[in-house]
Amino acid sequence: MGVLDWWPGRALGLATSLDEHLVAPQIEPWVDNHLAEALFVNDVFGNPMDRPVSRWEAMAVPAMARARHLLVGAAAKLPLLEFDGPDPVTPPASWMQSTDGQLGAGAPPSLGIGPQSPWQRLADTVDDLVFYGESLWLVTARYADPAARPLSMVHVTYDRWTRDEQGNYVDVDHHPIGNDAVVCIRGPHEGVLRFGAATIRQATDLERTAADVARRPLRFELHQTTDLELTRAERAELIAATRVALADNQGIIFTNAAIETKAHPYGDAALLIAGRNAAALNVARTASIPAALIDATSEGASLEYSTVQGRNFEFLDYGLSMYLDAVTARLSMDDVLPRGHRAAFDTTALTNLTPAPTGTPTED
Repeated sequence: MGVLDWWPGRALGLATSLDEHLVAPQIEPWVDNHLAEALFVNDVFGNPMDRPVSRWEAMAVPAMARARHLLVGAAAKLPLLEFDGPDPVTPPASWMQSTDGQLGAGAPPSLGIGPQSPWQRLADTVDDLVFYGESLWLVTARYADPAARPLSMVHVTYDRWTRDEQGNYVDVDHHPIGNDAVVCIRGPHEGVLRFGAATIRQATDLERTAADVARRPLRFELHQTTDLELTRAERAELIAATRVALADNQGIIFTNAAIETKAHPYGDAALLIAGRNAAALNVARTASIPAALIDATSEGASLEYSTVQGRNFEFLDYGLSMYLDAVTARLSMDDVLPRGHRAAFDTTALTNLTPAPTGTPTED
């Protein structure tokens, strides 16, 4: 038997020689060729290896879910406008304020596009940009003018499309969609599932640890005080019986003189709390939003803002705007809008808030 023949992966057909042990891990079925997200694990030698991290795993981290909800919720409610230079165009392009669920000519049914509102289209688009770094819209109808610019467009769910080896857009069954039938919006980065994988895993581990401590704040030791040698089976039986007794008797057990019970509380709860805050702070940095918006603070910082308007300006300037700009930059190109026209979001709802009344009301 060779030195590596003991490795369990051999039974699964993963490797047959020393060199073959140094291979990339198996990709799970839910991963297509979009999902090259890195998540660090170790191979049989303890060396770092990459495997994907899913959107589901990222959304299971409360701080990441909060960051996503803030970005998507704020963006989706902003009206999309058309400008010709400094002047607004009235009415704007039809696709800006209306959508439909009809597939464009020749588009494969496997895209599964149904009715979606403009709010949902933009929400899904920003979600794609946050997690994957790109999003795809399908042109479902065009104007009859010579330029044949889009009349209506809908968002295509990220896991329903990909690109083939030539860079052409295809559905998950590799049926061509048609490069001229889509508008691909590239985000400001490659997606947090790629470059933020280590942060997501760290936060996941801390959340798992916190849940474990909440379920089992004490580690219970059965300390034998006699010289009697117990077999492995006897020790396992004793532990199992103690676990049942604790569950059935509201945490009370009986022991004889041969067994002494010792409780070991979790060592440093403050360290765990600080670790979770640090993980949330890293999530905020990864998502590029102010940490205070997800209730994370750096040392010496405060969660308080002087005004809601000031908070929203910071959110817009240092986080949300780069996603909004990615969308409007692509939608302002000549294949979507006439030359000289541009798309822009009306951010008044975020930045022009009416101050709340203060002081004591007076009677007339």
